[in-house]
Amino acid sequence: MTGCGDRRLFKPPAMFPVLFALCFLLIACGRKGDPTLISYEKPEAPSNLHAVQRESEFMLSWDFPGEDTTLIKGFHVLRSTGGDFKEIAFLANKKRSFTDTDIKGISSRTYKIIAENLRGVMSKDSVTLKIADANLPAPPAALSFTIQYDVLVLSWKSAGEGITYNIYRHSAGTESQNPVNPEPLKETSFRDVFDMKKAVLYTVKSLRESGIIYEGPASREIRIDPAKLVPSPPSNLQAVPSGENVYLLWKESPNTWIKSYRIYRETDRKKGFVLIGETQIPSFIDKEKPSKKRHYRVTAVGPLLESAPAEVKNIVSSK
Repeated sequence: MTGCGDRRLFKPPAMFPVLFALCFLLIACGRKGDPTLISYEKPEAPSNLHAVQRESEFMLSWDFPGEDTTLIKGFHVLRSTGGDFKEIAFLANKKRSFTDTDIKGISSRTYKIIAENLRGVMSKDSVTLKIADANLPAPPAALSFTIQYDVLVLSWKSAGEGITYNIYRHSAGTESQNPVNPEPLKETSFRDVFDMKKAVLYTVKSLRESGIIYEGPASREIRIDPAKLVPSPPSNLQAVPSGENVYLLWKESPNTWIKSYRIYRETDRKKGFVLIGETQIPSFIDKEKPSKKRHYRVTAVGPLLESAPAEVKNIVSSK
C-alpha cells in the first residue's frame, strides 16, 4: 500500500479520456439549444391574404403560420397607392385583421403585411394584394318576414346572377359589423331563431366575389317587434249548449306564434264582455249554466297584443 506520504502521481486508466468524451457528447445531445437564439431568427411571412370591399372601408385579413406567437411583437400593414409602400398600421401579435377606412378618393390600392419579432427582426413580405374599386352590387329588394312557431324566416328578391348575401342583425341604436350567417348565402331566404321577448332589426347585403369580396350597401331595414305583432283572429266560432255547460269550438288562428286564446262572455249589456277563461287549444267549456241568452267572443293572444275577436251571439239553454 502507498502511504499518505507517497508522492507518486495518479495516472488515469488509458480509456478515461474516451469515456469522458462520450459522457460529454451524451450530455450535450440531451441539452436544448439556447432559446434566445430563436428570437433572432427571421419570422415566417404572413400568408393567405383575404379582403372585403365595402362602401367606405376595406377589410384585410391574413393567416400567420404556427400557433406560438409569443416571440412575435406584431404585424406591420403597408399600403401603396401607386408609389412606395407606406406603413398605415401596426397591430399586436394576436391580431389577424385590419380595416382601412381611409380609402375615399383612392381608386387603386396595394397592401402587404410584414411580421416583426421581439428582437425587431422582420419577416419577408407577404404576397401583395391589389385592389381596384369596382361597382358594388345593388342591395336586395322586397325584404319581408314570416314567423313559423319559434323560427323567423326572412325573404327577398334576387339581386342578380352570381350574387350571394350576408344577413346583419342588431338591436335599436346599435350596428353589427359581422353577419349572422357563417358563410355567404346563395339562397334568397334566411331562417333565424324568433325571440318573443325583444325587438330586432335586420338588413341584407349583396356580395360579388372575384378574388376579392365586394359587399354592396344594405337593403331596407326591417324591424321585428314582438310587442307589436297582432295575431289573425280565430274563425268559425261555434257554441253548443248541452245541459249545464256550453261547449265552444273554433278554428285556430293561422299564426303559429300565438300564445293562447282568451274567451269572453256577455250576459249583461251594461257590464259588457267579461273574460271568463284562457286556453292554448281551440276549445273551451263554459260551466256556468246557460239560464239566459249570452254572447261569446274569442281572441288569439300574441306576445303582447290580441287579435280582433271571433263572435257568436244569442246562445240559450238547450233545454
